[in-house]
Amino acid sequence: MLRIAILLLCSLPALGNELFIGTVSRHGTQLVLTRCDAAKNRYLLVDAADNPQPVIPTLLGAGLDPQRPTYLALFARYDARQGRDYLIVSAVKHLEQGRSCHLPD
Repeated sequence: MLRIAILLLCSLPALGNELFIGTVSRHGTQLVLTRCDAAKNRYLLVDAADNPQPVIPTLLGAGLDPQRPTYLALFARYDARQGRDYLIVSAVKHLEQGRSCHLPD
């Protein structure tokens, strides 16, 4: 019973969201996730409007090194606006600097 309760609590940020995995790069005050798929789809990251703890400022303050890949797994939902792909971020599951999930890296 306790195991089920823990699993439910761990999945709360994921309600209504999907898990996206890729590498994140900083472009000024914006963050872009390059997804770990064959197409290397790119998404601009934005915080969910109803998120009491915004994720993007924390990621921007994480000191991302542009010379090293940064692996990111996050819960988000996809949105397209004016021909651009966005991820509306609700929570970060894992962040690891110096790691890539892309085959050529």
